Amino acid sequence: MKLKEFAYLPPDFFTTKMENLVNIARPERWHYLYDTYKESYCKYPILLNYISYTFKRLYSLNLKYHHDNYIYQSDDVCCFNTGLFTLNFEKIYALFNKNTVPNSFKWVFDGFYKKSAIELRKIGKLPIRATYFDNITDLIYDTSLELRINIDHILDDEKNKMRIPDIYRDSPNLPMLFNNTAIGYAEVRVMENYKAAVPQFFNGKIQFLLPISLGDPKIVDLSLAVEKVGDVYTGRTCLTLDMAYNNARQIAKPESDWLVGN
Repeated sequence: MKLKEFAYLPPDFFTTKMENLVNIARPERWHYLYDTYKESYCKYPILLNYISYTFKRLYSLNLKYHHDNYIYQSDDVCCFNTGLFTLNFEKIYALFNKNTVPNSFKWVFDGFYKKSAIELRKIGKLPIRATYFDNITDLIYDTSLELRINIDHILDDEKNKMRIPDIYRDSPNLPMLFNNTAIGYAEVRVMENYKAAVPQFFNGKIQFLLPISLGDPKIVDLSLAVEKVGDVYTGRTCLTLDMAYNNARQIAKPESDWLVGN
């Protein structure tokens, strides 16, 4: 279930409430660097995406395990763990109050609060944060496995193609740039530093985002999403760097140099 379907989000949720969260949370980049796509109604689109997908994951975990450890609900309040922390590493929670105005929503968003806030004292056991993997090794790209790329889908699919920088998009050498240069270099980067393969959570599975350089190896032009299927990795989707950062942040704050940007 989507957050906007679960509770009423007042208009200031996208402005003041998000600003408040940014102010109490540890500093991060919550905006896009390359303007590839925007939510004009929110100053912090990556944060909005993060909160939305965190709730969606928590809701699915509650259903899966048949308990409210992930989303707490009582007669008058509802709460979930955002997975974010204050400067002093206090956990931050999203709080909802019971809706007293008759409409389709049971809950109304109240605000974001740190663990010690008075507003949360009525909740005896605060909910736990979202989880996305069973074993930490799930987040490590196995360089011993073969990587197979569906180059036809990447270059012939309109959505994929439009994510490729203009300077390379219509180049007759693009298939060779991908197959003979970019993919091989991406694999070398991961061999050199495993953090170069950045995990993302998509369709209930862990995937990896690989850096793709089509020209200057010092410049990453886009990201390739790959998924482990059996004993091989398969890739058929490219993402812009903004999209890659957006997706990676769902699991953890990205630290890989090629994705962090400036």
